[in-house]
Amino acid sequence: MIGYQLIERATLAPGHPNGIAALETEIGMLDFLRDLAEDDFPFPRLSTLCIVGLEEVLYAAQPDEAALAFEIKRQLQAAASLLQGRMIAVQVVFQEKLMRGDSLWVVYRGQRLPVGHIFGSPMPQTDERGNRFFRADFNLN
Repeated sequence: MIGYQLIERATLAPGHPNGIAALETEIGMLDFLRDLAEDDFPFPRLSTLCIVGLEEVLYAAQPDEAALAFEIKRQLQAAASLLQGRMIAVQVVFQEKLMRGDSLWVVYRGQRLPVGHIFGSPMPQTDERGNRFFRADFNLN
């Protein structure tokens, strides 16, 4: 599945019977952003990445978490054509429940964090086993 799959950790297998399998290569959000900024794009064609720690990064940026979220979006958009061209699948895993209202957000350590500033407000989807997730294209428009 090309693009971003936003998913809650509780939905992942093997912790959840019939859950969604975590993608092969786990990498922290800051490491992912640093790798995207390198001159030599580090991810081979058809890579499968499981990104963790986005909520920790946003939480640590308080009270400027919204500004950081927009900066993360800018960095991801800059790498969109490379990710798309190499047909890379990316899961972004959240520790807590993703909530959708006028925007997408997650509560982490009691704070509501603006995930929607990065990924917009995609509609929830379910896989064939009823597992809920959200999808966003690499261009994040």
